[in-house]
Amino acid sequence: MRITAFYSVLLFLLVVNPAWATNANFVELDNQLRQQDFAGVIWIAKGDSIVHNESFGLANRKKNITFSDNTVFDIGSITKQFVASAVLLLAEQNKLSVNDPLTLFFADVPADKQAITLHHLLTHTSGLPALLSNHQLYDVVPYSLLPQKAFSESLQSLPGEQYLYSNIGYSLLARVIELVSGQNWEGFIRENLLIPAKMTETGYRIPEYAPHRLAINYGADQNGFQRLFNLQAKSKSVGHSLEHRFKTPGERWIEGAGGFMSTVNDMQRWFRVLRSGAILTEASWQQIFTPHVQISEKVFYGYGWSVREFEAGKRLITHNGSNGYSFAEFSYFPDEDVFVFVATNERDEYPEAIINDIKRAALSADSAVPTVTH
Repeated sequence: MRITAFYSVLLFLLVVNPAWATNANFVELDNQLRQQDFAGVIWIAKGDSIVHNESFGLANRKKNITFSDNTVFDIGSITKQFVASAVLLLAEQNKLSVNDPLTLFFADVPADKQAITLHHLLTHTSGLPALLSNHQLYDVVPYSLLPQKAFSESLQSLPGEQYLYSNIGYSLLARVIELVSGQNWEGFIRENLLIPAKMTETGYRIPEYAPHRLAINYGADQNGFQRLFNLQAKSKSVGHSLEHRFKTPGERWIEGAGGFMSTVNDMQRWFRVLRSGAILTEASWQQIFTPHVQISEKVFYGYGWSVREFEAGKRLITHNGSNGYSFAEFSYFPDEDVFVFVATNERDEYPEAIINDIKRAALSADSAVPTVTH
């Protein structure tokens, strides 16, 4: 889907640390982002200080609305870390154990899936596939029918045998949260995690966003003729990430695996929760960030987080999310105490290599400006 954007980029600078302007890595990176017509936000912190907070380009091309701290965007699978944290909170309350099998929560679990535990769902080792068969990402599936549909899927591997990313698994975890807490999954997360963190603008159904604040997603999907002759498609609007809710109201099977919207300010608040070890116990955070299962040579998965080794052996705790058009990534280097958050409304125009350049620039930053409370 890669193309060259048809519009001229509008750079809107919010807060800039002189280090960005003078650091050679940042200068080169800024040039790259301009050349790629990058639209989105970049937020970098080092310790208690903001290194950089910058917004690029247009969140809404038709209405000429620029990205800003006020823009609401899709964080996709970053939603999973809130679900994982909620499960650990319920474990702290002795309402469940991560070693509990699905049979404790759901009736009529097929024999081949009775060994699946919450730990397997949290670590993507249940063997369940990534998506529901014959369903699109935002298809309506009532919560009550999700377990039946999930259990009808064929296992891709035996429970606990290997890592296989599964959105279905986290959707089931959201149902577990509801069954155990007696609350809607999002309501429980909001009350127990988001409100204590002052993250009032993160969520799926509960926050009410003014339409002009929602980032419009863009993509360059080829039609049949373009695919046949390998022709480039033009970038066009695919709407904002909540439009499906208004077009076809109803409960979605993907809830819990994705769906959350947020802002750059709320993401920095979540970073401060992680950095301080707030809300959950130290033991719970340790369990969340433990590299439980190996994905590849230097990449592991915890509970809702990827735990990996970056360049020069630097430890990195990270997760990204995408609906196929938008993209967001949350990254934390605990030993260097460096946080990087990036979000864009057009994944096509965001070369994956650039995110590593952003991380390198963040790690190389020297002084930082004082933290600004939003």
